[in-house]
This record gives sequence, structure tokens and C-alpha cells, in this order.
Amino acid sequence: MPADVPARTPDGEATTMRRWVLQEQAWAKVLDESGFTRISVDRLPSTTNAQRSADTLFVTAVRRA
Repeated sequence: MPADVPARTPDGEATTMRRWVLQEQAWAKVLDESGFTRISVDRLPSTTNAQRSADTLFVTAVRRA
């Protein structure tokens, strides 16, 4: 289930961004089962040690034709 996170658009308008906190292996499995290939993940470590902090994953994949 995603968490709604306050964010701003490039022009400064307030909006909400959905964030899913899943482990790298879970993303790879879901994408593979959904027909994606060339799945890769880059990790941006959390900048805090807070109890609910999480790394940010940049996940890319290619949809099978």
C-alpha cells in the first residue's frame, strides 16, 4: 500500500506523490511478472536513521514487446 507524500511540481504547485516502500527484490519480481525485462535498480541511501526512514530506489525496466 503506498504512502501519500507531500510534494511540489516543477512550477511550485503543491501536489501529492505516491511512494511505495518495497525492497529491491520485491520490485524486480513484480516487474518481471508484469512483463518487463532489463530491470535495474539504483539505490540512494536514506539521509537519516529515523525509525521509518528508507532508501530511495530508482527502478528502470523495459516492457517486453
